[in-house]
Amino acid sequence: MKKFLMAAIFFVMVSITNFANAAEIDRAFYLGDSDISYPLVIAKNPDASIKINSEIRNEIKKFIEETNKQRAEGNFNSVVINVDYEIPCNHENGILSIILNEYVNFENSAHPSSYRRGLSFNSDSGARLTSDTLSEIAKNEIDYTPEELTKKLRTYAAKNNLYLFQDFQRLTKTPEDFYFDDNLHVHFLFQQYEVAPYAVGIIDLDADAKY
Repeated sequence: MKKFLMAAIFFVMVSITNFANAAEIDRAFYLGDSDISYPLVIAKNPDASIKINSEIRNEIKKFIEETNKQRAEGNFNSVVINVDYEIPCNHENGILSIILNEYVNFENSAHPSSYRRGLSFNSDSGARLTSDTLSEIAKNEIDYTPEELTKKLRTYAAKNNLYLFQDFQRLTKTPEDFYFDDNLHVHFLFQQYEVAPYAVGIIDLDADAKY
């Protein structure tokens, strides 16, 4: 019954919306917290909207729960949490990409931490896209194997004077943290400390670009 009501609400919203893109995007706040905002997706297919929004909320819930667990285990008195978002791709062919910008600052910690999480969907069906589907969707025929991505990452780092960890050898799998841009280029996100020191920041690798 609840699912039926939600679908009915989305149907009404969709029927009065002018779809210039694959989906319309409204801003929502997690449990009413103005510091934690996320995109509310209104797709042409109400069932797709429900699936996508459920994935987004679950991602934020997981982030908050993990942060609170770290706070408890680290005996921090308090923590500041912020979440915002970007929409790098809302393509007419049904590709929707979302970046969640997450920020955490534990009281008396050495420094805050930031994350950029890529989530991509088929806005027609609501299915979340995985690394297995990239070659089929991307505009350019690019090899997204760990070997090729390792080469591109090293070339990109050298060109931009980014220092990778000395003990970083290669990627062992195609990362799931990715998004599409408006040109349907695939970008892989490498978080702080993942392949490089904190000072390097988050690496955004356009896997379709020429370096």
